[in-house]
Amino acid sequence: MDDRSRRDGSARPFLVLIGEAELADATERSLRAARARVLRLRAPRDTEIREALEGELDGVLIVSTDDHLSLRLALFVESLRPEVPLTVTIFGSIVASQLLRRVPHVRVVSMGDVVAPSFAGPCLDERFVSVRSTARGFAGVEADADGPRLVPIDPAVPNRPQRLLSMLASLLRPFEHSARVLTFGLVGFFAVLLVDTVAMALVLGLALTEALYSATKVILTVGPNPAVDGAPGWFKLFSTVSMLVALAAVAMVTAGIVERLLDRRLTTIVGRRMVPRRDHVVVVGLGQVGMRLCLLLRDLGIPVVALDRNADNYNLSRARSYGVPTIIGVGGSRFLLGRLHLQRARALAAVTDDGLENISIVVTALGMHEHLRTVLRAGRGDVASETRSLFGLGTVRDAYRLAGSLLAAAALGYDATDAFLHEQMLYLITSDDRIEPFQSESDLEPHVLDVDGGVPRRTPKT
Repeated sequence: MDDRSRRDGSARPFLVLIGEAELADATERSLRAARARVLRLRAPRDTEIREALEGELDGVLIVSTDDHLSLRLALFVESLRPEVPLTVTIFGSIVASQLLRRVPHVRVVSMGDVVAPSFAGPCLDERFVSVRSTARGFAGVEADADGPRLVPIDPAVPNRPQRLLSMLASLLRPFEHSARVLTFGLVGFFAVLLVDTVAMALVLGLALTEALYSATKVILTVGPNPAVDGAPGWFKLFSTVSMLVALAAVAMVTAGIVERLLDRRLTTIVGRRMVPRRDHVVVVGLGQVGMRLCLLLRDLGIPVVALDRNADNYNLSRARSYGVPTIIGVGGSRFLLGRLHLQRARALAAVTDDGLENISIVVTALGMHEHLRTVLRAGRGDVASETRSLFGLGTVRDAYRLAGSLLAAAALGYDATDAFLHEQMLYLITSDDRIEPFQSESDLEPHVLDVDGGVPRRTPKT
């Protein structure tokens, strides 16, 4: 497709769009707003795809949340029309790489990769509407009187004292129940061992090493301590109590170890998957957007913890392999959010697939800490506008419009890699870091097709 004719509107491209979910709806609206003719196939059979690809067309878009379905459809379209440009949504990097190897002219777009920067920007700093990874490092998209511009930013790198304090806080106040049982048992056992050692050294006159050996032998019931047999009665009573307390501590340690061995461990006491306590971002919802947002924030040096209510979510294992601490629970729970230290958090991002649930989560979080910076994922543009104007719940992002617009731009030949929304205008960022407007809010009003020429026109408002 000629870039000049596309921009001046002298040609109206014809594209085939395959997909039936909300992302496909947003992509179709963006294409029609850009004056493209669109043939929409929602759940087509192979024969319907074969018929749709006959004749002249300028491109094919495949929009699906199922990577394997996208791969199958892409390979089928490639076998029918190998010369036609193809744009496909795929989330997994392995599937995407396989498709890129087999189809030379395909453009692979991940909804998570497109949307995550627009959520990460406000989480990082309230000045930024988005972030971007450039050849020179990370940059934030800052909006001023002259329009949005890229500002270099340096990833936050905690120093050694901060890391040690975070590790100490995680050791003293672990998040998971099994970790708390294990930690309390260990602390109790060593406390009893220390007290018993000091008591034997002072009362019985033993050397410190001999007292430690005797105390350990008695507490672990390895053997008796003859020195205690001739001790005063009160010391025998003290030694009895210490052994009983040590026995309970050992039982707690054993229970904690067994529970952590049997359960799926999504957080750790120390290491990369320990739950952060300060200057962190709480990401509620571990779908495509939430997963990519967690990884992007971590690349920016921001501690992150993910929260998801579905224990069978496939991304839980991905988060574990990437070292992202994850918690199973309801995002709107005041008890659970309180344990995540919202009062010291940098921001909370509610990015589940349910817009109403995201509103509920943000309302609960703001009810606990009204100055908390919040970012939430809304549905279609009208819902996002109502949420922003009626509730004032912080930064609202229409994920489907962002991803759908970039898909449309890619299919129309734009050299765009990122998209963001600012003051009802959608902007694209090109591969050479240029920012250019793509659509305004009014461009996405309902359209109908002109039967004669296929030219979209706005439906009159009543």
